[in-house]
Amino acid sequence: MVTLSLTRSRIAAVLADAATLLEADGWDPHTNRLMGAIDQAAGFTPGSGSTDAEQATLNAWETLTRHLNVDCVSAWEQAPGRTALQVLSALHGAAAKAVA
Repeated sequence: MVTLSLTRSRIAAVLADAATLLEADGWDPHTNRLMGAIDQAAGFTPGSGSTDAEQATLNAWETLTRHLNVDCVSAWEQAPGRTALQVLSALHGAAAKAVA
């Protein structure tokens, strides 16, 4: 659910920015994970981030979960054989759905 202050385009931007970060830094399911990239893209620091940034992170995570049609993105991310291309494609696909 998108709050009044958090638009679908903001959620899409967070997801797309997370993909850009992972592409630049290199995705790793153990050391450079999806959640960290989404937090960073939203400007959220756990424990000290703004409410808006935290909500952007939560909404982006929910959008990605729905796009992948999974219960747990972390399990999906850490599945054997998962590739960086699949992760980046998932983020871009979820971003596109966020504004569709």
